[in-house]
Amino acid sequence: MSKNHNEMIKCPECRTEGDFKVWESINTSDAPELKELVRSSELFMWKCPKCGNNCIVFYPTYYHQPEDKVLIHYIPDSPLTAIDSMKALTHDPYDESIKLEDGCRKRVVTDMNSFREKLLILDHGYDDKVIELQKIFLIAELQKEEPSKKIEQIFFNREKDGTINFAIKTEGEQWGRAEFSSGSYEQIAKTFKAALAADDEVLINSEWALAAIEKQM
Repeated sequence: MSKNHNEMIKCPECRTEGDFKVWESINTSDAPELKELVRSSELFMWKCPKCGNNCIVFYPTYYHQPEDKVLIHYIPDSPLTAIDSMKALTHDPYDESIKLEDGCRKRVVTDMNSFREKLLILDHGYDDKVIELQKIFLIAELQKEEPSKKIEQIFFNREKDGTINFAIKTEGEQWGRAEFSSGSYEQIAKTFKAALAADDEVLINSEWALAAIEKQM
């Protein structure tokens, strides 16, 4: 079940304090209305009651989507703590409000962009492990074409018209787009099928993908 509590937040602009609802855990089966509020980041937004300043509040939460057997633990800037918490939850649940289904996919994310990306990948029915591998291969292709271009970040992305691609940030805060190839996705899923089936990591990112490719070689 979903759980929340109120905390006092101080406005960074005028220093006025006000109530803010913190969601310790989110379960989309008993609170389906939270599904879109998480994706829009509204659940992390607070508006100052005095000056009207809007700010985003980063706080840890468990996002559980039982209908798709997915649990995502978002814990800002603390991957080791997040992994330890997820392992504890997996082997000896300490929060009775979270009941995991058999075969539930468990993930840890430590920044909001990665959290949004995991949800977007989930919404499109893709495997985030395959997407992370696809990113590494795409970066290699792009750098082969333009060796001088340094790619700093890459995210699975959806445009306003619904099309999907990869958003890429290069050195100097320049953002661009690269095509998402379903053919490439399927080929990677096939090539790494056995390895992915045996993998039980919860922190799935570029470091994980590089290690998975190295093992496959």
